[in-house]
Amino acid sequence: MLPHLYKGSKQDDSELPLVKLQERYIFCSNSLANSHYNTLTHRCPHQSRSALYHKNIRHERSYLAFTNKDTSTDVEKTGSLDPLPPTLSKCPDGGFGWLVVFGAFMIQFCCWGFNFSWGVYQQFYLQENIFPGATLSQVSWSGGIGTASVFLTCPFQSSMVRRFGLRPVIAVGALICGCGMILASFATTLWHLYLTQGVLYGVGAGMALFTSVAVPVQWFDKKRGLAAGITVAGSGLGGACLAPLNRLMITQLGHRWALRIMGISVIVIVLAVLFCVRTRIPLGRRGGAILDVSHFKDRNFLTIYFMGTFVTFGYLVPVFLLPKFVTDMGMDPSVGATLVGIFSGVNAVSRIGLGLVADKLGPLNILILSTMFTGLSCFIFWLNAKSLTMTIIFVIIYGINAGGFNSLFPVVAADLMGLEKLAAAVGLLYSGNLFGNLFGIPIASAIVAASDGSYTWAIVFAGIAPIIGAALLLPIRRGINPRIFVKV
Repeated sequence: MLPHLYKGSKQDDSELPLVKLQERYIFCSNSLANSHYNTLTHRCPHQSRSALYHKNIRHERSYLAFTNKDTSTDVEKTGSLDPLPPTLSKCPDGGFGWLVVFGAFMIQFCCWGFNFSWGVYQQFYLQENIFPGATLSQVSWSGGIGTASVFLTCPFQSSMVRRFGLRPVIAVGALICGCGMILASFATTLWHLYLTQGVLYGVGAGMALFTSVAVPVQWFDKKRGLAAGITVAGSGLGGACLAPLNRLMITQLGHRWALRIMGISVIVIVLAVLFCVRTRIPLGRRGGAILDVSHFKDRNFLTIYFMGTFVTFGYLVPVFLLPKFVTDMGMDPSVGATLVGIFSGVNAVSRIGLGLVADKLGPLNILILSTMFTGLSCFIFWLNAKSLTMTIIFVIIYGINAGGFNSLFPVVAADLMGLEKLAAAVGLLYSGNLFGNLFGIPIASAIVAASDGSYTWAIVFAGIAPIIGAALLLPIRRGINPRIFVKV
């Protein structure tokens, strides 16, 4: 049993440095602190979210040092350590953290919210034959490339932030993202669209989004699910507002001016809220490996990585295909934009709501259930959507459950990996979403084209993907606690 060493105690171990936790010293193990759902009654900075009480900690020589090697010498001499830096010793669970949440929320609103408007542009490009002779499958590649490009820089973002700083990376990303939209307004061929509304928009949005998405959870502990939910709700609310707004601007001003207005707005708004975004966890040493693949040795990292990959193959299929789906049913094109807006609005509220529920019932539990029901809703409701009423019901049910993936994916990652490790690996973690977002939409569109306009097998494809993703988390959930009705 590991003894408690009180301030001034003569007990020590020359081989193990100590970490001060309030008025106690305990031996700190980085491996212990980052293990599955470890918790301490008093938290150490390495620690993941859940708790393992002091009485369950066993004394092992394999414990790793939290501090530098020569710190143990100071402990031997003085019997005490300097207090931990206040930024690491305790999560504020509020205060400036809410301003950080607001800043990240607005970045999500602008950069990722616009992505939900792609279905509106896609339907317009096809209906008005903006790119003569282009098919649904060909035009849909622009949306797929744009969404996938958001994740293109993810593996390198940790290195970029260490080298240049958090805010400069976000600022450059906003400029690239906005310029991509503006340049797309001059596109006359499909390859112009692929490069501008595809690659440039995506790369810029990714630099702004994922360097900021992991910051708010650093400022919260008990309210971490709520903070993450509010942050990523920005993209849902952005979609709810921007999809109908883009449809209106396209109708009134034309698609070219709609894109220019959106591009300028993104640049101005993101730069305006940049002062709100501040990291609490140190960024680490300057430089280092450009791409740190050592994270792939972590089983938890691999599981979450592939979970995200599978889910994203189907996640945006309904959002991008619904405008075309309803026009093929004989409805007005404005109905498609309205449905995307409904989905985005419900999705935004759901991200906050499921974040609150996760704080009560456990983020891993809610992530698995919501992702599973995301897939099932495609089979139960979308396959049977033969009228506008049933389509609206599907959009609402799908939007409610799909919000769990966005809000709880970073929370579960933080719980399983630890905050400090997540801060260094968040870009690489989200890079797995590239494959699903790049190929998911074109595959679904190709299935529709190959089925003579039938959406049945595309819907099946969209439903299976998140179910597989949720299933990947079940072994981790069972390993933590096999009992069903327990908070995990």
